[in-house]
Amino acid sequence: MNVRMLDATDAQAYQALRLLALRESPAAFSSSHAEEAGRSLQQVAARITPAADGSCVLGRFEQDQLAGSLALRHPQRAKLRHGVELAGMYVAASFRRRDIGSELLQAAIVHARSLAGVRRIALGVNDTNAAAKALYRSAGFVSYGVEPQALQIDGRFHDVEHYVLPLQPIRVTRGDAQDFFRAR
Repeated sequence: MNVRMLDATDAQAYQALRLLALRESPAAFSSSHAEEAGRSLQQVAARITPAADGSCVLGRFEQDQLAGSLALRHPQRAKLRHGVELAGMYVAASFRRRDIGSELLQAAIVHARSLAGVRRIALGVNDTNAAAKALYRSAGFVSYGVEPQALQIDGRFHDVEHYVLPLQPIRVTRGDAQDFFRAR
């Protein structure tokens, strides 16, 4: 597996992949191409450099080309520190159907498990992205709700489905995420 944490030396490759993602799949991201295109390489480098709190951007390479990426954010506010959030998953079209998304997701799960006190991984995905939702479900993520009209792109609204993966054994009665949150 060629997945690793990106660092400042990957800024140019990451920016190119990120802009491609925002052009090809604008409904998959809360950021826009216009917002990201204005970032300097120094800003991108700072954004992708691994942080002491465990936040990072993972990248999957095919030879020397960045084929896909996934961000893991670890909030440091005391009431949120037990969870991490995944965001910005993207695999370039020319590299799809090679399990790259699955490799990135598994690497993120392994990394999250290594962070002290982390008990859950959360993410949101455009409600119409069946392939991404299937990938997340195959890794054990459970849907706990849909946020209507979460994104507005060119005057059109998009719903976002929210998922969670508990990392510690939990007591549930029906085995779904709604029970997980009621049990807390």
